[in-house]
Amino acid sequence: MYRWVEHTGELELEITAPTEKAVFEDGFKAMTEVLVCDSTAPLERREVTLTAADRPALLADWLAELAFLAESDGLAPVNLESLELEGTTLRVSFEGRICEPAQLVKGVTYHRLTLGPVDGGFRATVVLDV
Repeated sequence: MYRWVEHTGELELEITAPTEKAVFEDGFKAMTEVLVCDSTAPLERREVTLTAADRPALLADWLAELAFLAESDGLAPVNLESLELEGTTLRVSFEGRICEPAQLVKGVTYHRLTLGPVDGGFRATVVLDV
């Protein structure tokens, strides 16, 4: 489960999930809302492997990669095919459409970045500059 909290020039994403893997999956789902486009272009498959210093940084890097692909390649994420989380490495396969997303994300910040256990699950907070 995730929700957006709007601030001037930024969006704060709050994710609550039963597992850390589900946090990363919900992050993808949330980005499909931000990087949405109205296109019937064929789906393109992408594979991404990322490594970071820790899991919060890995989550920020994952969302930043989706934002980068939208801006550089015009690729709006659509379907998450697979996601593997091992230590501080993330391997993902997903489909997207080439288009002009209605909104771009300028960056993913480390400001207020959190990811940790809470109430039998996990909670994360990530701030996006829009």
